[in-house]
Amino acid sequence: MKNELLSLYTSRQKDFKKIVETFPEDDLAGPLLMSPDSAYFTSPNKLLIVGQETNGWSYHINEIEKQMTTYEKFNVGIDYYASPFWNITRKIENALDNKPHSCAWTNLNKFDLDSGRPHGEYETAISALDDILLSELEILKPDFCLFYTGPSFDYRLKTIFQEIEFIEIPNFTIKQFCKLKHPNLPENSYRSHHPKSLRIRHLEEDFINYIKKQKNKSAK
Repeated sequence: MKNELLSLYTSRQKDFKKIVETFPEDDLAGPLLMSPDSAYFTSPNKLLIVGQETNGWSYHINEIEKQMTTYEKFNVGIDYYASPFWNITRKIENALDNKPHSCAWTNLNKFDLDSGRPHGEYETAISALDDILLSELEILKPDFCLFYTGPSFDYRLKTIFQEIEFIEIPNFTIKQFCKLKHPNLPENSYRSHHPKSLRIRHLEEDFINYIKKQKNKSAK
């Protein structure tokens, strides 16, 4: 799988460089290039998390394998502080009967801007890479796919996944948490608020319990 991802990212290296070269005076960290641990592939319910952007990252744009090593060393937050993003992800892994730190993780924005969300012309340029997500999904073949992207990125998802359906889940609004239906996504695909927002809105427990119920249904 690593070789497939390496081939994918190498084929897009010129596109990564173009973005950085377009904004030479700005701090664009990335790209975030996946290289999941073997624990992902042996999980009973392979979990892929899709976030928004990194909070700082490395800059080895001329060395694709080295950039992927950053991902391997980070190991889906194993030594990172217990942020809501990773804390809730650990709970989701447990709810799916997976080992801790066994998920795979990618972001909608392959680069961050000043350790935060790209905006305006930066986001427009970075969104040219959105189709990479389709290839990542094809390579990883997750059983569960959770988009922590919130409703503000739904327009990007609609571009990536043509005619995607946002399906209401009982006791939640579409903005809070919904099911995603598209041929390129696994049956268990969902879009929620960012985990920090889930916690602030006191939706964390209901969110995790719902995912656990879907795991139990899939197991029957």
